[in-house]
Amino acid sequence: MFHMTSDIQVGTYTNIKANKVSWRTSSGNFIDTCSIVLPLSPYMRKEGAKTVQQDGVMSSVSGTKVKRVNSIPFAKGDFVRVSLGYDNRNTLVFEGFVHRINYTENLVLECEGYANQLREKYFSKSYQKTTLKQILTDLIQGTDILLSPRIDDVPLTNVWFKNATAFKVLEWVQKELCCKVFFDGKYLYAGVSKFIYADPERSTGSVRLRVGWNVINANALTIQQSESVQINVVEKDAAGTVKKTKSESKKYSNVKEIKARSGLPAQYLRKVATELQGESDYSGYAGNIECFLEPHVFKCDKIELDGARFPERAGTYFAEEIDGSFDEQGGRRTIKIRHYGN
Repeated sequence: MFHMTSDIQVGTYTNIKANKVSWRTSSGNFIDTCSIVLPLSPYMRKEGAKTVQQDGVMSSVSGTKVKRVNSIPFAKGDFVRVSLGYDNRNTLVFEGFVHRINYTENLVLECEGYANQLREKYFSKSYQKTTLKQILTDLIQGTDILLSPRIDDVPLTNVWFKNATAFKVLEWVQKELCCKVFFDGKYLYAGVSKFIYADPERSTGSVRLRVGWNVINANALTIQQSESVQINVVEKDAAGTVKKTKSESKKYSNVKEIKARSGLPAQYLRKVATELQGESDYSGYAGNIECFLEPHVFKCDKIELDGARFPERAGTYFAEEIDGSFDEQGGRRTIKIRHYGN
């Protein structure tokens, strides 16, 4: 029989035992999240002869005077590390910082990944000539964030930001450069393809899963049909000149246009068009599968799925998003996947 175990650290407190933990990490979002639910009473600080709760804040009462005190030993910005598993074979599922603290019957720590260190940062800088890597290097100054070595180092000209939030800068990278932007732990990635992470250099190999064995439910895994459109990447310069970069696909009459910043290298735009065309042309199994906490699956892992009684579902998949939960009902991981092919 397996026993669920955890190793949770918040600030200077270690070996914290939670009532419930839930987390989400996605290759489509640069903010990873985690919610830690704790019993309230062990973390109260009582001062004076009597303690009452007012508007969610514990207050010490003495006669007619009320002294409001913060009764919780945790604070916004505290470092958080959560490892979960069975029989003390715990694996890291989240690392980040406390973003918000709520408490009524329970104490709930709402946490964010390393993107949290950029949430309140403002960025002002202008570049005549630069690269995507240089902009991100400047953006993360003063944080614990590191840049992924797989970033597409795109040359850029005439870029400026004036008192922009760091999140707005990342959204600019997503929109203007057609990049996928997400965190892999403390590593910030920005590039045309999210599938670049599913390679042997990142892990020791693919994760092997089997429906009916370590996959509890695969009923949401269904066929996804191609959009059947030609992808064109469109850029418009200051003079109003429009330039289109077409993908190599020529089998569709319908066209879907994706806007991009003007002045990007032709080779880069071709790469964008090819990647977007591949996503549009995808036809195969995609959806969610529900698994246990073992074997551990990271976002962007390759998964070798054995369909068991459903051999048509077998093949290699990509883990796009992970939603996890850990409570008295057990440990579960819902993984959004898409098929690579047999």
